[in-house]
Amino acid sequence: MALARTHQRLSDGWQVRRVGTTDWHPVDVPGCWEDTGIAKDDPGPVDYRTSFVVPDLAPGERLWLRFGAVSYACTVYVDEQSVGEHVGMWDAFDVEVTSAVRPGVRTTLRVRAEKPASLTGGPDAPPVPGNYPTRETLAGFLPYVWGHVHGGIWQDVSLVATGPVAFDDVYARGTPGGALTVQTTLSGVGGRGKVALTVTDPDGAVVAEDVREARGSGDSGGGPAVRFDVTLPSPRPWSPEQPHLYTVRVRLLPPHGPRGTAGDADDVDDVDDVDDVQWDERIVRVGLRTFAADGSHLLLNGAPVHPRMILSWGWYPDVLYANPGPDRVRADLLELRRMGFNGVKLCLWFPPDYYFDLADEVGMLVWVELPMWLPHPTEHFRGQLDTEAERLVRAARTHPSVVLYTLGCELSAVVGDDVLGPLYAKVKGLVGDALVRDNSGSGEAYGGLLTEYADFYDHHLYCELQHFRETLEHFAPGWREPKPWLFGEFCDLDTFRDLRRLDAAGPRPWWVSGDPAVNPQGARWQYDSHLHEARLRSNGFWDRGTQLEEISRKQALLHRKVTLETVRLRADTSGYVITGERDTPISTAGLWDDLGELKVDPEEFRGFNDNLVVGLGWDRRRTWLAGGDRPAYGDPWCHPAGALVRAHLVLAHHGREQGTVTGEWSAGFEGETPFAKGTYAPAGVRSPGTVGELAVAEFTAPAMDRPRQAVLRNRTRVGTQGTTQETVNSWPLWFFPARPFDDAGALALVDPGGRLADLPKVAPEVGTDLSPTAVVIATRWSGELDDHVRSGGRAVLLVDAAAGGPFGTVAAPFWREAVKVPEPHPAWGDFPHDGWVSLQFAGCATDLALDLGSIPAEADVSPILRRVDARTAQVLDYAAEVRWGEGRLIVSTLRLEGSVGDQPRGLARNTGAAYLLSQWMGYLRSA
Repeated sequence: MALARTHQRLSDGWQVRRVGTTDWHPVDVPGCWEDTGIAKDDPGPVDYRTSFVVPDLAPGERLWLRFGAVSYACTVYVDEQSVGEHVGMWDAFDVEVTSAVRPGVRTTLRVRAEKPASLTGGPDAPPVPGNYPTRETLAGFLPYVWGHVHGGIWQDVSLVATGPVAFDDVYARGTPGGALTVQTTLSGVGGRGKVALTVTDPDGAVVAEDVREARGSGDSGGGPAVRFDVTLPSPRPWSPEQPHLYTVRVRLLPPHGPRGTAGDADDVDDVDDVDDVQWDERIVRVGLRTFAADGSHLLLNGAPVHPRMILSWGWYPDVLYANPGPDRVRADLLELRRMGFNGVKLCLWFPPDYYFDLADEVGMLVWVELPMWLPHPTEHFRGQLDTEAERLVRAARTHPSVVLYTLGCELSAVVGDDVLGPLYAKVKGLVGDALVRDNSGSGEAYGGLLTEYADFYDHHLYCELQHFRETLEHFAPGWREPKPWLFGEFCDLDTFRDLRRLDAAGPRPWWVSGDPAVNPQGARWQYDSHLHEARLRSNGFWDRGTQLEEISRKQALLHRKVTLETVRLRADTSGYVITGERDTPISTAGLWDDLGELKVDPEEFRGFNDNLVVGLGWDRRRTWLAGGDRPAYGDPWCHPAGALVRAHLVLAHHGREQGTVTGEWSAGFEGETPFAKGTYAPAGVRSPGTVGELAVAEFTAPAMDRPRQAVLRNRTRVGTQGTTQETVNSWPLWFFPARPFDDAGALALVDPGGRLADLPKVAPEVGTDLSPTAVVIATRWSGELDDHVRSGGRAVLLVDAAAGGPFGTVAAPFWREAVKVPEPHPAWGDFPHDGWVSLQFAGCATDLALDLGSIPAEADVSPILRRVDARTAQVLDYAAEVRWGEGRLIVSTLRLEGSVGDQPRGLARNTGAAYLLSQWMGYLRSA
């Protein structure tokens, strides 16, 4: 929103000092005081000062200082006279200085600021001394990202002159049919005036003009209000695909008639005939759009829209304050569009106004989340919440890009109905047709309020792949009221941070330092980066950073692809927010790394993150188990030779137009002619907002004497008259010999818990006798097994919580936060892995890893599959060979029987896992 005439932007000559010290130091404005050497956990107070020459003012004019934002509480002094105070770190505010200055005189401006007091050792730690403890303020999530929050003047400061009456608020919104409403409220002595309206279309042509007298009061509770209702000719709606913007200019004029004569302002027919004197002016841009919910659908301008958003915490690695500049924001938004995103969630922070302007221009939907997380709702907090929420919502609501609001994030029961109910009502009354929810993530998931104030459902499902579908079902009961269902944040996967690459680019970031004076922990719960190098050197991975980075980025892309395709294939889901935008000190789940480089290929990412997405569905099967029917999941990614493969190609259509569908699929080995292919031409007319099957890619798995990876490829077109939308996607498939245990020799099974009860289906010769020549497969440690191996025997031990024995385990995610490293080891045989873990391991993913530090020192360990934690750099194992006495033992926590979540039910259905077991057995027999 542009203001009246700005006499000068006060960006030069600023100095800063910590109160209680004597030396002043230069400081950037906008900026933060931490950049001058003040400790990151020092809440202040801190003084800023500069000087300016007071401009000449016409009779009756008023002079204001306009602050874009100051963190967190401040008092403003002009020539040491207190002229105003403000509390709240995210919103703009004005301070009138008319009576405190003299035109033409150089004047000193001093701002004393205090920021939220940092926590001392994680989210639940006490704060450092200060007047505003972090959890009693709307500090948002940045304190938990880098430990603290920035302090000082972090947005622009300007001098602005107005007449005796000025605009207090300007709000404009329009509809695709051209109906435009502009509401203004005024403040000042007498509160009288006329408002002239001029509207120009996206090409700059004037399409509406009017002049009205201020009467009554507006929704801000301020002075008189003026409302304009106009109909624009040949309206051009705003949408992400066509972000047309109209410019609304309102000018505040004296209350007398045209050219200084007395009269009623309603007699003025032509804006050009109003008086030359102008008291104030505001310029806003508005998009003609509507936003609504229809059952599970979100509708933009009456048509289904599926928000595909990135999560932003306001973290920018090169600055501590959330003001990176318009060029950076524009570049980021355009790159996000290349990756298929159509929106951004501002998670627990509020950006400078130019961010919203750019989102309007580029065509990016915006979800505004008020910065309430882990609060201690004291009396101060409650008062500030009501005040700051209204200020922030008023600043955002005119922007057509802003379509969703949440009042807080993952709130527990400490924020009750007495807070959320009135706040929801207030925000809902301010935002027009945008949708509002009280608690992003839901009270049911975070122990919060169960009586929701919500226009849509919102869950934060950070899931392991094998548990994702059942978790979706759990949170989507068939009896719930139909509403849009969004995932307000989800789908993260941390990649490996190669500190050697950061070293090569320049000095290490401060948050890697082990010096608490440089890198105090603050509110961070993840505080490991300064320990990574020592840990990686001790476990032998320091010089393998390039490999770990490459593996982890492949895994992250895979995790997101599977997760997003699963969501898109459900007709009851309405949109999502991927965590997150860029790497931070607490997480490396960003799409941009610490150096600002993208981790993904935009076109590849867009293949499963676009208006049109094709995913795979599979046939359903049942099994009779323990006297009842249960789902009989198979291994969709791994198939034995000769098996019938039936992949259902399913289109999620969230484009803007319906059209006739055509397409083709093929399955083949890399570099070879496809062994199967098909077309669907045409596959009927598909409409936006629909999810449905296109065809079945059906074929017989080819015969082979060794495993091979193939690729199933699909290309789908949705054609309308004159235009065609296209989507391309592909999936890996692995094919294995049908009888992997035929040459296994003598096998013995020790399985008192029945984990491998169906092993005889794939290894009919397996027995139970621990003969010296038998290779044992065991799911429980025992003295007999110990003796067998120590005396020269061979065994595979599958470890779970009930296995017992000397092998320690640690609960840890298999997909999220884990860099899985297949080490060169002959036990792999010809099992296909290409140096990283992909979906051929989906059926045996586990939530336990081995901690082999507890076994006897004389036991020689050779890793097979390792786990490097992307957040802590600690190393565990999923499989290793152990020299146990005179024998050899492969110990593993992989769930070769699957059977959790949507994994295959049993080893016999778990094709890839069964083949891996056969290779381990073959190795042990020959070793």
